[in-house]
Amino acid sequence: MKPSNRSIFIDLFAGLGGFHQALSQLGCICVFSSELKVDLQQLYKINFPDTPIYGDITKIEPSAIPSHDILCAGFPCQPFSQAGKRQGFNDEKERGNLFYYICGILKEHNPKYVILENVANLKGHDNGNTWSVISTELDKLGYSVKAEILSPHQFGIPQHRKRIYIVCLRKDFGNLDNFEFPKGDKNATCNIKSIINEHDEKITPLKPETLKQLEVWQKFIDQTIAHGDTIPTFPIWAMEFGATYRYEDLAPAFQSYEELKGTNGKLGVIVKG
Repeated sequence: MKPSNRSIFIDLFAGLGGFHQALSQLGCICVFSSELKVDLQQLYKINFPDTPIYGDITKIEPSAIPSHDILCAGFPCQPFSQAGKRQGFNDEKERGNLFYYICGILKEHNPKYVILENVANLKGHDNGNTWSVISTELDKLGYSVKAEILSPHQFGIPQHRKRIYIVCLRKDFGNLDNFEFPKGDKNATCNIKSIINEHDEKITPLKPETLKQLEVWQKFIDQTIAHGDTIPTFPIWAMEFGATYRYEDLAPAFQSYEELKGTNGKLGVIVKG
């Protein structure tokens, strides 16, 4: 599975333009992009000035989107993320239903390829039902589907960010039986200094609170390893590390200042008001 050098693609839920960066390096041409957040739209325009970028994709009729060979979409991950409410397709803000808007564009344009990205938890969300719905819908639309969970650090890039990548090929062009995702090294070691310019003077220093957070988190990691355990795979909210207020009878949110006075709160900082 390899798009031709002049393949046309669209970039939905574009964010910083990761899909654009990758496909343009292969010689592909982006004719349409959308991103809801205004600041990201502005950054996208700076990075890719020749590509028109629009806002809310649900305000655009699929028929108004240019024809394309490849549809790329990093559709909203909050409904499926372990760090969110994990409401999936029942997300109260309807972000989970944006997948169906993608399906509407596929029905209209029938691109040869589809590349989707989301949080790793999407595969196991709702006991696998969410992934079953997505893969079934794509199959009904005439696509052969494969998915894999990968992280940049497996390829020497210093960032731990597991994501599920879903690739689809329209069945009238064949199937993905012989397609293989790139093989990364799950035990690869990376050095963040490989991407940081330590001599750059145009920087924003980390706030003292952020440095404190990193210090607390590092202490937690060190203690975990020192006691022969492993870092858990579920989210841990470190904000309460170092807190000394009482919580057994009444949550701190419902306590008065007099009750909290003299205790430590978020990240061990003394409660002040």
